[in-house]
Amino acid sequence: MAFFEDLSVYEYFHARYFRPGTKNVGWLGLGHEFNTAEPDEELLNVLWNVCKVSVVQTRGLHDCEFCPFGTSRHAERNGEGLLLGSSEIRVFSREGMIYAAPTLIYHYVKSHKYRPPAEFLKALAEGPLPPSREYFQRLEELDLKWNKTSDASGEAFRFECDQPNSKG
Repeated sequence: MAFFEDLSVYEYFHARYFRPGTKNVGWLGLGHEFNTAEPDEELLNVLWNVCKVSVVQTRGLHDCEFCPFGTSRHAERNGEGLLLGSSEIRVFSREGMIYAAPTLIYHYVKSHKYRPPAEFLKALAEGPLPPSREYFQRLEELDLKWNKTSDASGEAFRFECDQPNSKG
């Protein structure tokens, strides 16, 4: 996963998923400092619910660069599991901004005390969130397809080919 400065213009999958007014949040990487604060349970609950809705599903998994390999992919909260590091989320502000973050943002906030920018936190507090109809209408209006984020078992990562594998 690439590092992007908080609140910079979203460019990761620019051609396919860029929408005007989209900013990066939570694209952390080694060698780049970030603000920290002890997260409260309300923030963790809200992030967890947003991370259940994958907007940009990739075919690979990205690990947290601050943790041992493979230890950040599986997250649990209140008896529920999610597979992190293979997709993005979107958060909408009432002012019309869109925030793009990796699903690993939950891990970064919980485990590394990452403090997202104030305007992102305001959007989480005031903007539409899943499972509200308004949240999914915003995704639809922006033509952003979504899926339920895989559980920690990774069951959703079985890919089937339309054509038989042609070896030799």
